[in-house]
Formats: sequence, C-alpha cells, structure tokens
Amino acid sequence: ASFLGRINYSYLSKYLLTGSIRADGSSKFAPQNRWSYFPSGAIAWRLSEEGFMKHLNFISDAKIRVSYGSTGNNRVPDYAYLSRVTISSGSGYSFNNVPVNASAINSLGNLNLKWETTTQSDIFLDLGLFNQRISLEADVYKKITSNLLLNASVPGSIGFSTAIKNIGKVQNEGIEITLNTINVNNKKFNWNTNFN
Repeated sequence: ASFLGRINYSYLSKYLLTGSIRADGSSKFAPQNRWSYFPSGAIAWRLSEEGFMKHLNFISDAKIRVSYGSTGNNRVPDYAYLSRVTISSGSGYSFNNVPVNASAINSLGNLNLKWETTTQSDIFLDLGLFNQRISLEADVYKKITSNLLLNASVPGSIGFSTAIKNIGKVQNEGIEITLNTINVNNKKFNWNTNFN
C-alpha cells in the first residue's frame, strides 16, 4: 500500500517549489518495519524570466534546480522475514514403530528486515538557445543507497549458509550532460542530434 502527498508552488513563474512525502507499506517486512516514509523536495529558479535576461534574445529558456529526495526498495521474496518450514514426503522418522513425516526449516527468516533506502541530491541546469534549437541539460548528482537487501553469508554452524539481511551501503556520484540540437527542420528533411 502506498500514499503520496505533494505540493507545488510557483511565484511569477520564476521561483518554483515542490515537496512530497510518500508512505509505503509492504507485507514483505515484519509489522514493526512494514511502513517507511520517503520525503523529497526541490526548488528551481527560472532565470529566463528575470528582467536582466530578457534582452538576451538567443536564450529561450534557462532554469537552475536543486533537489533532494529518497525512495524505498522492498524487492525480497514475500514474507522474507519469516522462516519457512517444509514437510517432505521423502523424509521422516519412526515414532512407536510408525513412519511419521518430518518437517524442517528450509530458509532462515529475519524479523529485523526493513526497507532499503536510496537518497539522491541533484543540482540541475536546463538551458535552451535559439528558440530551443539547442538545449543543454547538466546534472550533478550524488546517490547513496543504504540498508541494502542482500542474501548475506551467515555462520554455517546455524545450519544455513545465507540469509536475507540489510547490509552495506553503495554511493554513486557524477555529472550527466545531455545536448540536443535541431540542425535542419523543414517539410522535406529533419535532422536532430542527441549527445549524452
């Protein structure tokens, strides 16, 4: 189950604000860890609407945005927090000289499992030139994923070799630049280029 609340605000089409919060619940986790909350927010400044930019006719759009937010991941088997028991027809034992089927735990549960969380922060520039014939998007980002849901090794002495756990952290960061151009655009021929 998921619930999402979001607000958007624009002042003079120059200053933009958005904020959201998402509540996600999953029965893949124990009741005490079932729900988690993921907020996000962004502010943007449309430079092209400012008076000092109006006389620069070759700039058709210019915007700077800063954002921060988090999302969740619950990609584990259903009810992974519970240990699973199987009754095999091929195994059993004798009780009072009568064959009886045996049950055994075949996967180890983990009541402490919780949502994997990814948080990301961005600084973004969107620039359009010559009536959007040339558009440039530049994004500097940093993404951190924590409480990774992994099938981790456990001591063999407990009878299992692996169990799903929240373990580890991964960080990605970098710059992504996209350049789009409309080189020729007429009734007989169109030529666009995209570079990333």
